[in-house]
Amino acid sequence: MHPVLKWAGAIAVVTGALTVTVAVYLYVASEAVIERRYPLPAIEEPAPPSPKTLERGFHLVQIAGCGDCHGADFGGRPSKGAEPLRVWSSNLRISAARMSDGEFERALRRGIASDATSLWAMPSADYAYMSEDDVAALLAYLRALGPAGPTRPRPVWDRDARVALIEGRIVPAVLAVRDSPSSLDLGPRYDGGRYLARISCGECHGTNLAGSPGRSIPDLGIVSLYNRPAFFDLLRRGIGAHHRRVPAMMRLSSIRFHVLADYEIMALYDYLNARAHAPPALLVREKANELRHRAAIDAQSEE
Repeated sequence: MHPVLKWAGAIAVVTGALTVTVAVYLYVASEAVIERRYPLPAIEEPAPPSPKTLERGFHLVQIAGCGDCHGADFGGRPSKGAEPLRVWSSNLRISAARMSDGEFERALRRGIASDATSLWAMPSADYAYMSEDDVAALLAYLRALGPAGPTRPRPVWDRDARVALIEGRIVPAVLAVRDSPSSLDLGPRYDGGRYLARISCGECHGTNLAGSPGRSIPDLGIVSLYNRPAFFDLLRRGIGAHHRRVPAMMRLSSIRFHVLADYEIMALYDYLNARAHAPPALLVREKANELRHRAAIDAQSEE
């Protein structure tokens, strides 16, 4: 055989072996993350539902934006923004009927599925600090609707999705909760507004409410441009500063924020305005706390 052909054959064999090796590594490494089991923290069992609890649950599914991902009927649908992973949001009416109270709470606040694996494309970080009473109200309302519709498919882990997972472009929901930054703590006076901001605003503006400049989502310090009546207009009608129409807020005001009570909007305004004018020393302390939190996470990951 001609030497050139021998070399070509050898190169082809090596290339084929490398291709197989890379494919095996990609599958094994990604599967280890996909199938990883996480500790299941215990919770307090919610109290039985009452008419007041159901009313609160109805309010929460609106301001928390459950329908944005799970559909207006909460039956689940293909998730947007999860590419290249093809994932359906779950059918909440079936999930609420089938899950125990603890399983629902862990899925909502921790991003952990019933089998102890992570959920995907679930914004559990926004709800990580939702109170036990509100978790119970949300679950009670969904159960009161009754199960309906089909069970949605599991995520589709094709090659592109597995590469994105290994490269860190797709993050397990449970780790996103662990790594999510906190919103600025301004003390008990502003706790109500801070709580609402995390639940209602974190999905777009981030759990630290700092926005995303690359996606043209502003830091919520922009509230300092508004007086109180203008802020009411923003949440109730989607009209921004200087009477500017804000398309994203016009949509959200019509499907979510119009249900906010006056006292809730005032609490949000007071917190976000105080956050925008927070003393520099408080911001430095918050940054130091965030760095300590990050160091603790890194140390735990290395163990």
